[in-house]
Amino acid sequence: DAAPRRLRFQARSKKQADAWQKKLRAKLVELMGGFPAERAPLKPVTLETREFSAYRREKLVFDSRPGVSVLAYVLIPKSARTPVPVVICVPGHGRGVDDVVGIDDKGQDRANKDGYQHDFAIQAAEAGLAAVAIEVMAFGCRRDPITAKGALTRSACQPTAGSAMLVGQTMIGWRVWDVMRTIDYIATRPDLDASRIACMGISGGGMCTLFAAA
Repeated sequence: DAAPRRLRFQARSKKQADAWQKKLRAKLVELMGGFPAERAPLKPVTLETREFSAYRREKLVFDSRPGVSVLAYVLIPKSARTPVPVVICVPGHGRGVDDVVGIDDKGQDRANKDGYQHDFAIQAAEAGLAAVAIEVMAFGCRRDPITAKGALTRSACQPTAGSAMLVGQTMIGWRVWDVMRTIDYIATRPDLDASRIACMGISGGGMCTLFAAA
């Protein structure tokens, strides 16, 4: 009671809500450590294209900032008319993006939607939506070498978050920027509808989705 939330939502009109949103967004960006002043070239490179019964899966990398690359899978349903509405899929703690695109711990395709994430990028494609699933900072192939020597499910969240704070930034800020650059990548593709983009995640990916939406 002595310290009420200064940015609590109290709007009673659209104009007030828009003003609150603008103020809140600026504060959130500040608390996350800010974002780069410029958006570096994405430089996307397609590594592989695979055909499945219901969708096509592309494996690619793009740069979210100089020297920082993001691994992504793009799943496009074969039955959909282009441009296809898109869901950005952000995995939670586990093996990383493989957990949501149907790849098992041996690097092989699976069809049983195993694990707590149930390959939700594939589910999006089966529902007629394009899915862009990204490897989250400190997950999977984006772990530091020391952490990567451990189990496949071992994330590098703690050393990465600590490193970010040492330079006045945050890991969630880095992850949200990757989602924002994923939107930039989607906008470069005529087969994807950049005016209809959703984002979904689970566990740590859910947290990233929440802040990215804000």
